[in-house]
Amino acid sequence: MFGTSGIRGSIAEKVTTDLALDLGRALGTTLNGKGCVGVGTDARTSHNMLESAFIAGVVSTGVDVINLRHAPMPAVAAHSAMPGVSASVIITASHNPPEDNGFKFFNGGREFIRSEEVRIEERVFDKEFSIASWKEIGTVSSWNIRESYLKQVKNFVVNRGTNGAGMRVLLDLANGAATDYTPHLLHDMGFEVSTINSHPDGYFPGRPAEPSPRNLVDTMKIVSDSDFSVALCHDGDGDRLAVIDEEGRFIDQNRVIALFAKDEVERAGEGTVVVSIDTSSVIDEVVATAGGSVVRAPLGSLQELLATDESNAIVFASEPWKPIFTKLGGWMDGIAGAARFAQMTNEIGSGSCSKLMASIPEYPMLRDHIVCPDELKTCFITTIKTKLVDEITGIRNVIDSDGVRIERDDGSYVLVRVSGTEPKARVYIGARSESTLQNLESTAKRLMQETLEDCESRK
Repeated sequence: MFGTSGIRGSIAEKVTTDLALDLGRALGTTLNGKGCVGVGTDARTSHNMLESAFIAGVVSTGVDVINLRHAPMPAVAAHSAMPGVSASVIITASHNPPEDNGFKFFNGGREFIRSEEVRIEERVFDKEFSIASWKEIGTVSSWNIRESYLKQVKNFVVNRGTNGAGMRVLLDLANGAATDYTPHLLHDMGFEVSTINSHPDGYFPGRPAEPSPRNLVDTMKIVSDSDFSVALCHDGDGDRLAVIDEEGRFIDQNRVIALFAKDEVERAGEGTVVVSIDTSSVIDEVVATAGGSVVRAPLGSLQELLATDESNAIVFASEPWKPIFTKLGGWMDGIAGAARFAQMTNEIGSGSCSKLMASIPEYPMLRDHIVCPDELKTCFITTIKTKLVDEITGIRNVIDSDGVRIERDDGSYVLVRVSGTEPKARVYIGARSESTLQNLESTAKRLMQETLEDCESRK
């Protein structure tokens, strides 16, 4: 039921009101019919029906609900860390198309780990729900978390640098849940803020919710024709951050991660940076120079490491687009990321995003995929590992926790993994030179095609 980032899918086929009701019942049952749950939503057209069904399920078990209404994912996650709150849930499909929706669960400021998700799944599947008596049904109240969350983020950011001093920033808010949050935060920090796609709209009329380069062409054009120092772009629920420099160029996510990671390691004097398996070795290079170390985890599993970090050794964590500032909390936060990036552009880059990013190397990268039917995925990933290890030279390290990642002595790498949501096998390649990238691409794609054909012949 749960994927790498909560539950997502079509409201007609997967994320139905029936599922929402059962998820509410399941959560309340795992809480033994006691406690308090926060519930927020993004702006999708289906949010009211799913919110009503989910809340009905929760209160039917005796658990109280605080309705956070329309709120971005980072604010809902922060709510779960407040005293007296048992869990918080956001109803969102993040960057998915408007016909989708979903659920993401939080506890203590972090996403549910796998064992907590399993408990929810088991209750939904076996339909064994607690039912409160008529005298013990949970209550529903409302609270606007905006002021509390923004105060928390502002305190975190202003302790790291100076105010905006009037630097011009463009925000592309994707008609999503952060529309009433990020602009106010940056304005309050002293930036001159302009916005586009800045009213909540579940049809996403301005652009698709994912802040990828193909969806940000208009935003890049606006920046290149203006005097903004940087453009900062969100997805539908505000956990993602994309960056465009003052020339209208999209900044690779790995370089943004490396910038944040370097800063947090230098502030701590040391520390561990946790990133997902699909990130570039430029992060390792920059973090090592700053005195830290990098650990890679399967996609969707950063929270597992954060939940067991009793010594607080992790100073920063991230998947592409999604920064986690552990001194702020254990959640992915594109809003805090936007504020911190704007602050660094002004202070370190002297008002120039490109000058700020000059300290982070830029290397060629490739992301691609081939069609791989679900029934062939197990065979494919087992076979491709052997082929890659046998043929690629100069291997320094092999990571097989999520697909297979081959890291080479020259800093290049190849990652092949199967998608958890689509019939695809993906390949990610990074290298220090274009020629090395092309050679690795040729080898990897040939081996992937051979592997697919081998697996098809064994059916």
